[in-house]
Amino acid sequence: MLMNYSHDNWSAILAHIGKPEELDTSARNAGALTRRREIREAATLLRLGLAYGPGGMSLREVTAWAQLHDVATLSDVALLKRLQNAADWFGTLAAQTLAVRAAVTGCTSGKGLRLVDGTAISEPGGGSAEWRLHMGYDPHTCQFTDFELTDGRDAERLDRFAQTADEIHIADRGFGSRPECIRSLAFGEADYIVRVHWRGLRWLTAEVMRFDMMGFLCGLDCGKNGETTVMIGNSGNKKAGDPFPARLIAGSLPPEKALISKTRLLSENPRKGRVVQAEPLKAAGHVLLLTSLSEDEYSAEQVADCYRLRWQIELAFKRLKSLLHLDALRAKDPELAKEWIFANLLAAFLIDDIIQPSLDFPPEVPDPKRRTNSLWRITKMVILYYEGRIIKRVHYLSSG
Repeated sequence: MLMNYSHDNWSAILAHIGKPEELDTSARNAGALTRRREIREAATLLRLGLAYGPGGMSLREVTAWAQLHDVATLSDVALLKRLQNAADWFGTLAAQTLAVRAAVTGCTSGKGLRLVDGTAISEPGGGSAEWRLHMGYDPHTCQFTDFELTDGRDAERLDRFAQTADEIHIADRGFGSRPECIRSLAFGEADYIVRVHWRGLRWLTAEVMRFDMMGFLCGLDCGKNGETTVMIGNSGNKKAGDPFPARLIAGSLPPEKALISKTRLLSENPRKGRVVQAEPLKAAGHVLLLTSLSEDEYSAEQVADCYRLRWQIELAFKRLKSLLHLDALRAKDPELAKEWIFANLLAAFLIDDIIQPSLDFPPEVPDPKRRTNSLWRITKMVILYYEGRIIKRVHYLSSG
């Protein structure tokens, strides 16, 4: 989608990535540019890779387009081999884009928030996830901060990305079921807020006795929040270390949300041959959050407000899949699939950088007669611009 027939637009895109000589050096170091025959420059290889990835073309379409516009002359098989060798290089370029962004943006006052989540990517015709993309997201800048691509069997972990003392890592229930993951943050530099399941961890009291979770929830006033300090056990694995303390916050769901949660529980369990007990129904009316933040730093309401921002990374994944079609993996070969994914990530990071000034600019007074320019809409406009479509449409409308 970032692939345009205009050489002027390609020069603008290339300026955001790096100088041609720097690209040549990094491509040689990564083993992506060893034979300078059909492809003599790293910038040309980059352009072909973007055409195959976010450009949405097949290998044959890329080679036909490249020959038609004097970009390169090679067969689809030759392009396949070049892109296979360039997979790690595209990953390096994507990582460098994030590194430059981090150096420019720096840290805001107070503690920054880093949303952590992952999404599955399946190969064509595949039922199960062949790849899992783990990413960090900054809700303040509306930009991704980290990424790691693994196979579909690699579990989600809170300790996957580097920690800093001025950050709060926020994650959903998928991360809160493994005490060893939470332990790494509990004894690390960063703070954390993670949603947990009432039976997902080994809950202990300060005296290292069994913690009565149901008694704690039943003791809360109707519609009120509550909190306590608990110890997180090692689930029987003595090598995992001693239990560690954490702050448990129970937030009551609004009546309509609690009803939806309980209705889902009542409908799912019979289908799975399970009998619905009173404890799960009671827990379904609450959101349980585990955090390392002290009460002096953040109240229970402030912790809950921070966690509510987690939906932003889900929207970011939806933008990746609906606008850049990251969920439409074209390749089955592992190395080619990696190149395709990394090329799409590189395009996504470039789009983030391009639209950032529009997000930093003071917003206008809302006009009820005009549609709000959402982040999705702005992203779509940038993609259309680099496709050369906006100019065509404006010309069509003005001439009509």
